[in-house]
Amino acid sequence: MEYRNTQPPEGINVSHTHPLKELVLLLGGAILIIVVLSLVLSHSMGYLARFIPFEKEVALTRDLDLGSETPPALQRYLDALTARIGRAMELPPGMRLQVHYSNDATLNAFSTLGGHLMLYRGLLEKMPNENTLAMLIAHEVAHVKHRDPIRAIGSGAALQILLALTIGRTNADVLANAGSFTLLSFTREMESAADAAALQTLDRLYGHVGGATRLFEVINKARDGMELPAFFSTHPLDEQRIRALREMATANGWPLKGPLTPLPAGYRGWLATRSP
Repeated sequence: MEYRNTQPPEGINVSHTHPLKELVLLLGGAILIIVVLSLVLSHSMGYLARFIPFEKEVALTRDLDLGSETPPALQRYLDALTARIGRAMELPPGMRLQVHYSNDATLNAFSTLGGHLMLYRGLLEKMPNENTLAMLIAHEVAHVKHRDPIRAIGSGAALQILLALTIGRTNADVLANAGSFTLLSFTREMESAADAAALQTLDRLYGHVGGATRLFEVINKARDGMELPAFFSTHPLDEQRIRALREMATANGWPLKGPLTPLPAGYRGWLATRSP
């Protein structure tokens, strides 16, 4: 058998694909991998974050300053109503709530880490009765019970960390920015779950859910010409949401109507009072 040193065909190592096309394919693949990793990491971190003990979450907010602008009478009323809501919602042992008030005309309310709730005068002064106010507070308390703030921050932190590693930025500011950016970024699923828990709480408190949908009707009327803040950004305030609430109440046997509890006689005056 005779050995022959056969030369490879000319141009065998030359790609027949245009270099720009190869570059686009490589970049597209890299971007797809980053997107998939981001989604997986975000979902995983958001899921695992809710298993962090609540006392650790409280420790993270030890230096949190949300201000103190609440007139004493209003603070006592809000504290008492929130405590009733917490008991009706059967919060886990050790889960404490702290209500803060801002004498600002902003149409807003939010919950954040450590059981802190922030309510703004601009929204509170629109409340027509206690039932509607209780729906507002119960919605925020439900976010705390479901650990939504820590879940949102966990998801956001994961995305920020992946981005930082991608661009080579790995300092501690990444976590800080992630927390502030996602603090109020609740998903529509979180909002729907909070609505359901708030409705159930109203039924337990008053024997019906009358006044619940009024919350969103009032806000819809007041928001004309206004840019709504983050409390409402993840779940539209439209007839579809109101219809979903009514269907949810009917499905669970929660009466849609009943006697509405008036706000305390001094409520409006408390809102107009400057804190000491």
